[in-house]
Amino acid sequence: MTTWYEEAFRPGSEIKGKWHGHIYIVERIIGAGSNGIVALVRRGNSRFALKAGYEAVDHQSEINSLVAIARKDNSFRNYLIDNDDMTVKGKDISFYVMRYIEGQTITDYLQKRGQDWIYVIGTNLLRKLTEIHQSGFVFGDLKTENMIVSGYGAVDLIDFGGVTPKGRAIKQLTEVYDRGFWSMGERVAEESYDLFSFAILLLKSLDHRNRFAGFAKMLPQNRELDQLTAIMRENKLAQQLSPFLLKALRGEFASSAEALRMWQGLVSGRKASAPKLKLPWLQICFAASVFLFAFTVYMMYG
Repeated sequence: MTTWYEEAFRPGSEIKGKWHGHIYIVERIIGAGSNGIVALVRRGNSRFALKAGYEAVDHQSEINSLVAIARKDNSFRNYLIDNDDMTVKGKDISFYVMRYIEGQTITDYLQKRGQDWIYVIGTNLLRKLTEIHQSGFVFGDLKTENMIVSGYGAVDLIDFGGVTPKGRAIKQLTEVYDRGFWSMGERVAEESYDLFSFAILLLKSLDHRNRFAGFAKMLPQNRELDQLTAIMRENKLAQQLSPFLLKALRGEFASSAEALRMWQGLVSGRKASAPKLKLPWLQICFAASVFLFAFTVYMMYG
């Protein structure tokens, strides 16, 4: 039996907004999660990502959160392109349309460009989280799959299904990124919740041994902070970031703005303490000048 989303998102299918009348042509499905499905669509010469939710109430809540965040003067202002309903088999399905961003996962990006790019990516991701927090929300389900890295470390968040108003119970999560999973805090929408997930995301991205796959299978009584600090000890870059990471894991930041300031301090401190470049060409030039001087003296008096 064909499901409604298999019919609606068949390549070449036409999706028409019931209220705004915009028409989108489906190219292909690019993602599917627990709360919805995302397709790459085309309208005219422009390409977008269109997301339809499985549950009407949850999906409308996600749209409302996005609209509220986009009202602020921040980087999300042009994120939401359209939101409407489409009719499939006589049933109205709500959807929203967002910018389509081509990029890579943070893991792939670091493998290709080098782990030092974590400083730039971390700065940009923290800025995004700070903007969401200042709008009265928490992202909630922060993980490598829910962000895209492009260009020179630019970061875009791509799934807002876990966005939750501050003070409420987190509505969507992924266990290894969740502080409740590690018995290090409650599943409440606080800025510190996202900062914990941020620290886990960085450690997971820097860990060459892929230990998080094993962490997900561990019994609750065996999950300890020491398992995370082991990654910091073994990875040089994670070790440099450990003052920040430990503070985020322990929930010691008062806000994401404070976390961003500390992160920027680590980045600027790293630049200031960077070793001076060795310039062997100076030694070569000096040796060449000595040789020329000696040769000139020899020709004059030899």
